[in-house]
Amino acid sequence: MRKEVYAFLIIAAVLIAAFSYYTYYTGAGKSIFPETIGDMNLARYDTGEVAAQEIKNMYGLKDIPFGKGYTAVYTGRNGSMLVRMVEAGDHNIANDAFNAMNLMLGSAGGHAAHEYSGDVGSGSETRERAKDSGFTQEEETTRPEKVDFIDFTKPDVFMIKDGSMYNYYYLKMNYKTGRVYWITFDYPDAGYQRAMVRQAIFKI
Repeated sequence: MRKEVYAFLIIAAVLIAAFSYYTYYTGAGKSIFPETIGDMNLARYDTGEVAAQEIKNMYGLKDIPFGKGYTAVYTGRNGSMLVRMVEAGDHNIANDAFNAMNLMLGSAGGHAAHEYSGDVGSGSETRERAKDSGFTQEEETTRPEKVDFIDFTKPDVFMIKDGSMYNYYYLKMNYKTGRVYWITFDYPDAGYQRAMVRQAIFKI
């Protein structure tokens, strides 16, 4: 009996080692998120139904048709950074949805590549749309502000403050897909936030 148990354990160990070798050298099962961004470490991530449900309930992201959803939490001595990302299989659809979201949040312009009619993004209607999208109204955040980075011009990055949370969002596209990123900080230093967003743009 003991020999059978030992044999089973040996086979199991070999299978585990083989699987680990395969995933390490092929990249299978790896997260799209790097282990570190700046001085923050990856604490957890999700690419399944939990991430999809969280995205569907969050701000304008719920209106973006996506094939995949990703979320990650990074932590460090300067608080935490929450990354949400929506991937659409068609870059044109992603672009249009991003522009609609940006206008819904009250952006004065920026990334829009198409013209929209009506008074979207103005007055009480904008505030009602933002309220429906999950923003609190305790501290008025009328319009997202475009963030300027010296060393690159694309993607366009916007920042909007909601209470004590600082949110940055942007769109990255290639010839096929479009990815909308939403990054949230609880640490108030703007210079630190922008340095982290810059690294996130290049790493994710």
